Amino acid sequence: MKAYFGTITELISQLNSSLESRNTCMILDENTSIYLDGFQNNIPIKFNYLKVNSGEKYKNLKTVEKVWDFLNENLIHKNDVVIIVGGGMVGDLASFATSTYKRGVNFILFPTTLLSMVDSSIGGKTGINYHFLKNNIGTFSIPEAVFYSSEFLKSLPKNELFSGLAEVYKHCIIKDRKTWNYLKNAIDQLDYDYLIKTSYLLKSEIVKKDPFEKNTRKKLNFGHTIAHAIESSLLERNKPILHGFAVAKGIIIESYIAHRQNLLSQKEFEEIEHQINFRFGNYFNFEIDVNELIKFVKFDKKNTSKTINFSLPTAIGNVTVNHEIELNKVKSFLVEFFQND
Repeated sequence: MKAYFGTITELISQLNSSLESRNTCMILDENTSIYLDGFQNNIPIKFNYLKVNSGEKYKNLKTVEKVWDFLNENLIHKNDVVIIVGGGMVGDLASFATSTYKRGVNFILFPTTLLSMVDSSIGGKTGINYHFLKNNIGTFSIPEAVFYSSEFLKSLPKNELFSGLAEVYKHCIIKDRKTWNYLKNAIDQLDYDYLIKTSYLLKSEIVKKDPFEKNTRKKLNFGHTIAHAIESSLLERNKPILHGFAVAKGIIIESYIAHRQNLLSQKEFEEIEHQINFRFGNYFNFEIDVNELIKFVKFDKKNTSKTINFSLPTAIGNVTVNHEIELNKVKSFLVEFFQND
């Protein structure tokens, strides 16, 4: 996968050299359609586009069928290319649709949210939700190229920015104490170009070593076993939240589990809890039911029949994988956590 960084104008210029004379189409959502004119005016070849609705409730097979129909109508073949412009939801869904259409056609990503820039655009995971289960159907499919520009972030509301920031904190706890310390000291003004590039380098290095998540790549699941259960629970209640805020809460809870498993010191847990609450506490305005969490945790893709598989931190800057914990023990830890939260 090729990665390009720059202004939007620079990236579109680079895109033109990648398209050559191939049949091309675009998929985007209503939030990113403001950039459509810029693409149409600066790409010399004509292309058709499809707008899909954003939001987790549309991340399903019904929307995928619309994308498949669009690709079919536009006579997209395996050697053609689909440009996907948008955040993590449209990126995950459209990447899944292109990876399954004709057993895979080429696609290029223009991530437009911080969350998609630092996480979902890196590593080739695609997915949709199924029966309220987060990303329960998906593929591994590497994009031809990804184009990154922090200029897209200028149009994002603050809550969308902070949602993406949760994944940066996750990366710090996995393998980047230096950026963790930077975030501790940078209260208001953040260098997003720096955060995007460091996250890209960290995650792409891990993915390169373990592209199909057999071992090392499981580190990137830290915070997500609980986060996906939170999201699924709230989605079932028709009260969806932004992914990053579920991840932020998942980071705290899974760090608590690591502490209770004698993997993470009290001091390190309290530092994680304090920093995450400081940055994201105002967004933790959702109710969590332990029994509902357990119901959805059981469906996590990493589990065996009797245990829950966690990736857990041993320190800020180090996460280890394949911690099998019995379901009843997980439930007792969750009850403890919420009694003290």
